[in-house]
Amino acid sequence: MRLKLASILILIVAFGCGGNNAQNSKSFKLPSGKQIKVTGVGRMDFPMGGSALVMNYETDIPIEDKVALRREVDEIWEAFQKDVEAAQLKAGVIRATHGEGSGFVKSGKGYGFVFAKRDDGRWHALEDDKR
Repeated sequence: MRLKLASILILIVAFGCGGNNAQNSKSFKLPSGKQIKVTGVGRMDFPMGGSALVMNYETDIPIEDKVALRREVDEIWEAFQKDVEAAQLKAGVIRATHGEGSGFVKSGKGYGFVFAKRDDGRWHALEDDKR
């Protein structure tokens, strides 16, 4: 199980580092009223088995502020979890990107949160297992 989770995290980083296409983004209003820009949602199948539904979104929270970022992701997860369950998957990934700089060339940072369904049917963030 740990090997599979490590594979998921490696693939998220590898595939999640691509740029976002602002033309394909959609605004989404969270229950708190905050608007986020979802830049993509898709299924990712892993070579060693299993799949996850992955959401990429842009945040105005610096990636280094993990506490505030996690609060935002937890709110997003409340809604996205329903999509993951509707897709009949046992894993969901929310990947935040934060653009930095201005002008024609911008850089950015990203961070992914993986949520997995336990055998008892409850969801948890894999990051919480590290504590």
